Amino acid sequence: MAITIKEMLITPNKWSRPQTKIGTIKNIVVHWIGNAGSTAENNAKYFNSLKDGRGTYASSHYIIGNDGVVIRCVPENEVAYHASSANNYSIGIEVCHPDNTGKYTDAAYKALIELLVDLCGKYKLEPTQAIIRHYDVTGKDCPRYYVKNTEEWKRLKQDVEDAISKDEEIENAVKVLQEKGIISSPEVWIKGNYSVSSVRALVVKTANYIK
Repeated sequence: MAITIKEMLITPNKWSRPQTKIGTIKNIVVHWIGNAGSTAENNAKYFNSLKDGRGTYASSHYIIGNDGVVIRCVPENEVAYHASSANNYSIGIEVCHPDNTGKYTDAAYKALIELLVDLCGKYKLEPTQAIIRHYDVTGKDCPRYYVKNTEEWKRLKQDVEDAISKDEEIENAVKVLQEKGIISSPEVWIKGNYSVSSVRALVVKTANYIK
């Protein structure tokens, strides 16, 4: 699953990017940004501004905007300040929201699922166990919508699990077609970057193979 990530790395500093090496990744912590209607870019700039010494420790690895943009603020191999005792072994994702219910936009939700799928695959994590809310670590009302709507939180994790299964299914199918000599560029099909002409060629090659 291809994800476009915009880099807005925080300037190294003790308040929001201490450059401390992170431990073995065990969890992915989902948050709400808290500031309704704000953009991912503005929140990334806020995290960076903490370097000036406001006395606040705060940051996250990723911020997802209402428009679905994904911004990386801290490299995954460094600690971010987002979930207290879980900071040393978790990736933090802040998600913007249009109002104080905390419900994400469709674009933000889609981007979040894609990012979670990517991270679970990278770190070999089981989504229903490894994906947690900030609330699950500290009891904080974050992410608010998913603290107040636990069935929706279960659905989010199930959506990640379903997406992972779907990815594995297409990868296995592509592998078979490659072994049969029907396709020669497996990464194109796995990432979904194929065109109508590619599909036509695949159909023709498959038909010729099974004749």
